[in-house]
Amino acid sequence: MNKESIARITMLILAGCCTFFALDVVIDVMSPAELGALSRVHLVVESVATVSILVSLLLLRDYIRVTRAHETSLQASLDAMKQGLNTMILQKVDSLHLTPAEQEVALLTLKGYSLAETASLRGTSEGTVKVQAHAVYRKANVSSRAELILFCIEDAVEASIAGEAAFGRVS
Repeated sequence: MNKESIARITMLILAGCCTFFALDVVIDVMSPAELGALSRVHLVVESVATVSILVSLLLLRDYIRVTRAHETSLQASLDAMKQGLNTMILQKVDSLHLTPAEQEVALLTLKGYSLAETASLRGTSEGTVKVQAHAVYRKANVSSRAELILFCIEDAVEASIAGEAAFGRVS
């Protein structure tokens, strides 16, 4: 159950309590009997509780609205960052001047596919994919999948480190 669902359930419970107290206040006020001191205190407490619950409901509704807007904004930022990283990786792969087959192997390697999975996806032998992967590594001047990933995202990592250093987060 997510936080918004919990907040909505809480709102329903609070709405039920508010309704109960409001009806009780109305019944007490409409009753023909003279209200004693204790009944007046009871009425004041129920009235304050009703108003407090109503205010809480309004605040909770606004909290849900603000949280949803913030979540939408964060998702849009994340999507933009993913797109930027994807573009950066594609530019790095393009800079290697790979053959179309090597480029496909490079991208599948970056996505985390094994040699066997890449061979299966491309309809070639594992040996062919291995040769093409080594050609990609040679052209990128790296010796492993991890180094290829770092090669493709090094600009983003360097920018991140430079940004953190500017704010004194990196020593």
